[in-house]
Amino acid sequence: MNDHVNIRRLKTGVPGLDNLLGGGIPEFSFNLIAGTPGSGKTTLAHQIMFALAGKNQRALFFSVLGEPALKMLRYQQQFRFYDINKVNESIRYVNLSADILDGDFDRILARVSDEVKKYTPSLVFVDSFRSVVQAAKQDENGVAGLQRFVQQLGMQMTSWQATTFLIGEYLISESEPSPIFAV
Repeated sequence: MNDHVNIRRLKTGVPGLDNLLGGGIPEFSFNLIAGTPGSGKTTLAHQIMFALAGKNQRALFFSVLGEPALKMLRYQQQFRFYDINKVNESIRYVNLSADILDGDFDRILARVSDEVKKYTPSLVFVDSFRSVVQAAKQDENGVAGLQRFVQQLGMQMTSWQATTFLIGEYLISESEPSPIFAV
């Protein structure tokens, strides 16, 4: 009896990365792109997103950074993978900066969920997830609220039938106590 299940792999469009990942990113997986400031996390996420997004596979990119999506897109335009024809067709950007400032995790979760339901993406990106973590640290119920938020977001993301990516700046010393690494 063979209980082996083949999981579809998504080609990243990043030279050499698919080989390291055993053929690509597993479809419907929950992924964390983490690294130090300036290490290329957002650019890697965009390269993967532009490689995978198309007519039958839409991407939703949530930005919680202080900078507007236009500034981020202007920077990404310098790379060969960037395709202006995909923006607003198969790739949609949603800015969550104002939602993060309130620190209301339930509201953020509801907004993310509503956007996903409306757009029905195959790919979901949240950049920078560290902004969510930092907002939680400033709230008196922050750590417990963040833990619950991360668990609920993880459960929702897996139920969406979408391959998801959380992008954030993390140092090695932060990886152990952060609830995001428990997902």
